[in-house]
Amino acid sequence: MASIIPPKRPVRAGMPKLVMPTSVTSDVPEDTSRIDSTTGETDATIMPRAIPSQPSLGLETQMDEIKRMLDDTRTPASMSYEYGGVDMHAQASGESGMTSSSNSSSWHMHHDSSSVPFMRSNSSLELESSIPPASEHANDIEVLASLGEGASGEVKKARIKSTGKIIAQKVIPTSPDPMIHRQLLRELNVNKSCKSEYIVNYYGAFFEPETASITICMEFCEAGSMDSIYRRVKSRGGRVGEKVLAKLAESIIKGLEYLHQCRIIHRDVKPSNILVRRDGQMKLCDFGVSGELINSVAGTFTGTATYMAPERIMGHSYTITSDVWSVGVTILELALNRYPFSEDGETPMGPIDLLSYLLSSPLPTLESNDQIRWSRSLRDFVDRCLERDGTKRVSPRMLLQHPLVRRAEMIPNSDMARFVASVWNWPS
Repeated sequence: MASIIPPKRPVRAGMPKLVMPTSVTSDVPEDTSRIDSTTGETDATIMPRAIPSQPSLGLETQMDEIKRMLDDTRTPASMSYEYGGVDMHAQASGESGMTSSSNSSSWHMHHDSSSVPFMRSNSSLELESSIPPASEHANDIEVLASLGEGASGEVKKARIKSTGKIIAQKVIPTSPDPMIHRQLLRELNVNKSCKSEYIVNYYGAFFEPETASITICMEFCEAGSMDSIYRRVKSRGGRVGEKVLAKLAESIIKGLEYLHQCRIIHRDVKPSNILVRRDGQMKLCDFGVSGELINSVAGTFTGTATYMAPERIMGHSYTITSDVWSVGVTILELALNRYPFSEDGETPMGPIDLLSYLLSSPLPTLESNDQIRWSRSLRDFVDRCLERDGTKRVSPRMLLQHPLVRRAEMIPNSDMARFVASVWNWPS
């Protein structure tokens, strides 16, 4: 399998900042030209994407379709995490600006054919992990703390007694149907074969008949999720800086491209599914299990409609570019310090209202003002992700060449480590 890990580049001094509303200065110098990977030439213009427009259904027809599809669904409950005794969903009214570069950046992307629908692997993999066989799992795992609970299950910090390894343990209630158990374990074990620095390591999964639940054992990321991090920053009257957003965009896109090579679609990209280690490495988690299977297990609609692409909410085919939409919503939320598709920034719309909004209302964009200046490359990255038409939306492979991602490759993880240490008041 081809590696997607980029070559080492010269490091850049400095670290991300929690910027308070003071003067606006340059935070992240930005490349002003693009180097074509095939010709080696620089290009100072953003070229239009020559992709033929696709006919679409009228709004009324689309709304009728989604209403029929979502009659019996419910919006999932949010998950709250606590680290260091602090509730990460606590809110504060203070917001502040950030520093960024306003230098322009230009680039050109070529359309590719990577937006074709994916098929999930049906191969069954044997559990091969550092934890004991399934019959011994429960007795060898010591639960240390609860990290949070959501619609799809509870997450705990745990320790493997025989090895001392610290892990995260997710417990998902299931139905008593053995067929569902086997299918869920099969898909989860496909995840265990994924090995990338941008993907959370999965150690294995097992069924607990006493509680009729599936237990998933995965890598423990000490700094928590990007959702908990940005809410922590917001509660202190700050805002996540553009350098962190650039590194986040790089990590998500490289993680999605790796999954793309493994023929896996994530299906649920959102801030709470992006975990951060103490060393600053950002990783995707909770990927690959089909929404239909999870819904049948939980007995309800557990997908995160608030981050879904329009075509996904409507029940159309899901492709890799559907995940790209979710990336755009995630970056936009952290940049705005609020969920972008809501009047109050906190209360999400229902699926029907959200679809109506996405199809008929102007989408929010990043705009510079007296307090905040966003770079051109960050604004362009978000705009390209939030393309309503899934057939015109960029793929992760195309976004690997985006100036924002190329610029982020120059930022060392040590800068991110100092950032998360400042967020959680850890010694640096």
